[in-house]
Amino acid sequence: MILRGVILVAFLFGASEALYLTPAATSITKSVGESVLFTCTNNDPSSQDIPTWQDTDGYPIRTIDNGGSQDMHVVVYPADKRSQLNIFNIIQNYEGSYGCVLGQDSDSRRLIVFEELEFPNKCPRGPNDPPCDKTHQDNQDIIIHEADRLECTVIGKPEPTIGWNFKGNPISELDERYTFQRTVQGEEITHILAIGNVTRYDEGLYKCQASQLEQAVIKSLDITVDVQEPPKIILPPQDKNGTEHGSITFYCRAEGDPQPEYTWYRGGGDPLQDGEKYTLGDEGRELTIKDLVKNDLGDYTCQAENAAGIDQKAGFLNVFIPPLLNPAFNQTKSLNEQVELECFLRRGEEDTWLRWRRGEKWLRDGKQEFNERWEVFSRVEQGSTVKVLRITDITKEDEGPYTCWAENAGGEDEEDHWLLVEYAPVIDLNRSPHEVKGWVDNESNMTCHWDAFPDAKVRWSRNQIPLKDGVNATIETEEVIGGVITILYVTPTSRDFGPYECHAENRLGKATHNINFKQVFPPEPLTNIRVTDISSTTFTIEVEDPDDNGGLRIEGYQVGYHLPGYPEDYQDFNETEPIKVLGLTPDRKYFYRVAAVNDVGIGEFSDNKTVTTEYYSPPDAPIILSKKDDGRGDKYTLEWREADNNGGGPVQKFEIRWSLVSNKDETELGPDPQDIEVDRNAIAYTITNLEPGKYYWIEIYARNAFGLSKSDGINIVMPGGVPLIPTTKYPGNKLPQISGDLSTAALIGIILGAFFVLLIIVDISCYFMNSCGFMMCICVHCCGKVPPDEKDDLELGDGPPGYGDVEEVRGIDEFEVKLKALDDDDHWGSQC
Repeated sequence: MILRGVILVAFLFGASEALYLTPAATSITKSVGESVLFTCTNNDPSSQDIPTWQDTDGYPIRTIDNGGSQDMHVVVYPADKRSQLNIFNIIQNYEGSYGCVLGQDSDSRRLIVFEELEFPNKCPRGPNDPPCDKTHQDNQDIIIHEADRLECTVIGKPEPTIGWNFKGNPISELDERYTFQRTVQGEEITHILAIGNVTRYDEGLYKCQASQLEQAVIKSLDITVDVQEPPKIILPPQDKNGTEHGSITFYCRAEGDPQPEYTWYRGGGDPLQDGEKYTLGDEGRELTIKDLVKNDLGDYTCQAENAAGIDQKAGFLNVFIPPLLNPAFNQTKSLNEQVELECFLRRGEEDTWLRWRRGEKWLRDGKQEFNERWEVFSRVEQGSTVKVLRITDITKEDEGPYTCWAENAGGEDEEDHWLLVEYAPVIDLNRSPHEVKGWVDNESNMTCHWDAFPDAKVRWSRNQIPLKDGVNATIETEEVIGGVITILYVTPTSRDFGPYECHAENRLGKATHNINFKQVFPPEPLTNIRVTDISSTTFTIEVEDPDDNGGLRIEGYQVGYHLPGYPEDYQDFNETEPIKVLGLTPDRKYFYRVAAVNDVGIGEFSDNKTVTTEYYSPPDAPIILSKKDDGRGDKYTLEWREADNNGGGPVQKFEIRWSLVSNKDETELGPDPQDIEVDRNAIAYTITNLEPGKYYWIEIYARNAFGLSKSDGINIVMPGGVPLIPTTKYPGNKLPQISGDLSTAALIGIILGAFFVLLIIVDISCYFMNSCGFMMCICVHCCGKVPPDEKDDLELGDGPPGYGDVEEVRGIDEFEVKLKALDDDDHWGSQC
C-alpha cells in the first residue's frame, strides 16, 4: 500500500528524475490481442539497484522464473540497471496504470486497451450464416397505441457515444415523445429509445450510430421497425345448439397486424387438433365439431394471436337429444268397440312436446269438437308421460293411421299407429253398376266393387248358377283405393244376356249385388231428314234421332251419296259437328241417305233422297282463323282457311284489304285502304308497317274463274300507344294548299297531268275487272288475247246442258276440261 501511495504521489507531482521510462508518452493505446513493452532504467549513478514493476492493482510483476506469466512478465537487464515489462495478448482487464519503483522514486505508464466497436446483436449477412430471427436487433416490432421501445446493444472501448435518427433525421433529446435510456451488462451496453404512444408514423428505418471520438471511429446499425397491431376478434364465436350425432361449426374472425393465427380451446384444456372429432378450416378460423354427444356441451374459445398480442372470445355449445318415440303398435278392433293408442318417449329431452294427428288434422287435448268419440289425454306411467288417444264406439271410418308426433330443440320424430276395423263385406253401389250394356260377340265386363276386413271371398253366378274362372267365365280381381274390384268378363251370345249376381262373404257377414246384363243393338233407320243449305259443292243435312237408338247413345252419322249411275261414296260425322257433305260437283243431282251410328255399329240407312247442287259460282268467303289481339310490334299475321265451297272451280288467289278505322266496332274499310294479292296455296300473310295503338279493319276475299267471293273480316288493335281516331288524311281537316306563287300555266299543267294519271288508273282497273278499255284493245289486237265476247260464249254458250248449245260441248265433264285449260292459261291472259 505504501508503494501505491508513492506511485500516486508521483502521478500527482510529476515523474522521478532518477528513472527513465519508455515510451516517453505517459499513455499508450493498444487493441485487444496486441502486445506492448515498457522499459524503466535507473539513472542514478550512485545506485546499482534495478527498478521493479507493479500491475494496475499495485502488486509486483515478476520474471518468468519467479512466477511471472507468459502474457505479463518482467525481464531484468542488470548491466543496464534496466527492467522491461512485456505484455502479450492484451485483454480488456489489462487496462490501467503500470508503475516503475526504485526506492522512493517511481513513475508510471498508462495502458489504454481499445476495443473496436461492435453490434453483437446485428444479423450476420454471410452466405453461410443462419437466417435472422427476433434475437437480432436489425428488425424490431413496436405495438400501436402503446408505449414501446427500440434497443441497440454495442460493445467497444472506450465506451462509444450513441445517437439515434429516424428516416435520415436526428432524434433530439428535447423531443418529448422520446426518452433515452442506457443499461450495462458486462461489456455490453444497451441503449434504449423509448417511444410514447406509438402511431403508424413511427414505422420505418431507424439508425443507431455509435462513435469513439478519440479513435475517430463511427459505426451504425440499421433497424427496420414494424408497427404492429394486437389481434382484435371482430366476429366472435356465437352460441350454438347442436343435435346428437350431428355437427356444428363455430366461426371466428380477427383483425391485426401481422395477420393473427388461430387456436381453439375447449374450456381451459389443451389446444384442439384437426382430426376425426374436430376439423379446423379456413386457416383455423372455423371449428367444426362432429358426431355430437351430450358431453360436448360447454364453452369453446377462439384465440387469435400475433407478435403484438392475444385476444380470446368463447361461444357456448348446447347439445340436444332428438326425441325417439315408442314403436308403432297396430291394433285390430271390431265395430262399436273401444281402443287406446299410446305414445311416449323412449329417449330425448325432458322438454319434449307430444301430440296426436289424424292425416293433416291436429288433435287437441280433450274430446274433439268434430268427433266427441275421440279423446286425447295424458297419464304418467313409471315416471314417464304417456299421451293417449282413446276412440269409443268404433266405426268403419275410424280405420287408418294415427300419427304420434314429438318435437324438442333437438328435432322431431313421428310414428304411425294403425287402427284396423273388422266389418262384414260392403258393396260400393256408386262404383258397382246395376246394369251393363253389351252386344253379341263384343267382350263386356261387369264390375263388383267391395270392401271388407278381413278380406271377403267373392263369387259370381248367372241365374244362381255359379261361374268359375277359366271354366265358364273370366274373372279378375285387383286392389284399388277404397277396396277391391272383382271383374267378370263375358263375350256374349244372344243367350248370355240377363241377370248376374256378385257375392262377397267373410266370417262377419256377406253381401250380394245384382247386375242386369242388357243386350243393345244398332240404331233404327232415321225418318226425319232434311237439307238445310245447298251450294255448288256442298249440302248440309239436319236429322232427328231415331225413335229407337238401340239402347245406346247416338255417337254420329254416316251419309251415303252418289250421282246417278255412279258408286256410292260415304262421309262420317260425329254427333257434335254439322252434317255437311263436301267435294261435290256443281249443278248435279245427287242421291243421298243417312244412317245413325252408336257403339254397336251403323244402323239401317234411311230411304234415298235427292238434292241438286247449285251452278258454278264464286267461292264462299275464306274463314279467318287468327285472333284480333295477335299483333306483334308493327306487324299482324292474318291466318285463314279456304271455305268448304269453292264454287266449282279452284281458288286462283286471295285478296287482302286493310285500312285504319276509328274504333273496335268498325266493320268496314276506312279511307285509303291498302290491298295485296297472295297465292292460292297461302294460308297466312303478314301485314307490316302498322301503327302502334291503332285500330284496323282487315278483309280477305277468294277469287276463282267465276268471280270474287264475299269477304270475311276482322277488327284488330295493334299493341302499344293509345288508339287515335283517324278523321281525314290531313290533320285538322286542312287540305293541302297550292302555293300562290305558281303561274297559271303551271297550274293548268298540274291539273292536266293529274287528269291523265286518273285516266290510266281507270283504264287499268277496267282491264282487270271488266276485260275492257284501251289496254284490253291493245292486248286483243297485238298479243292474241281471247276477246271478252268469245270468253263469254265459252263460259255460257259452251256450258252444261240447259245453259247453251249441247252440240258444242256434250256434257259438263267436257266443259270442266275446257274451263281448266283456260284457268291454266293464267286466266286467259298469260300471253300479253
